Amino acid sequence: MRRALFALGLAALLLPSCRGEGTKPFLPEPTDTREPIAMRYVTGPKLPVHVRADEGAEVVITYQRGERVSILAEQGDWVEVRIGDGSGWARREHVGSAAEAGQDTDQSAVRFERPPANIISMTASGEIYIEADVNTDGDVVSTRIITNTTGNEALALHNEAALRQAKFYPIVRAGERQPFKYYYRVTY
Repeated sequence: MRRALFALGLAALLLPSCRGEGTKPFLPEPTDTREPIAMRYVTGPKLPVHVRADEGAEVVITYQRGERVSILAEQGDWVEVRIGDGSGWARREHVGSAAEAGQDTDQSAVRFERPPANIISMTASGEIYIEADVNTDGDVVSTRIITNTTGNEALALHNEAALRQAKFYPIVRAGERQPFKYYYRVTY
């Protein structure tokens, strides 16, 4: 009898949840579908986009000079910028026309944001040549030693590791970031 009462009590507890009572249906977050009011380009070296129109607010993404951004709204010194499925806020003074961003919006010169560390050897002689694959964010994602005429494998591996820790400014062509290959030569 006790078992039957326990089973009935358990069934009474579980039945409402099986019917969906007391639970909320899963609804994905709404996607911002507003049409942009303008297309602008980053005119400064970088464009930090904040969660709200406040310099102290968290930065959710940073765009590079020459990148094209969709403007959703303008509010005083701030513009609302589309980022993925949502939006963020950036200073109006850092966006402008393609002409203001530079005569062409291509930023195809390879520049280090954080260069590889110098690996010093007082006894080595020769050259190490390394190929690196760099993603659209400027991060080194893979490397390959092409030549090492120093005869010191450890020295080549140290240089390769230093290159993997480097950071590049993204390459921007026609307002879009591009992955690229970088060839690093160290002479001893």
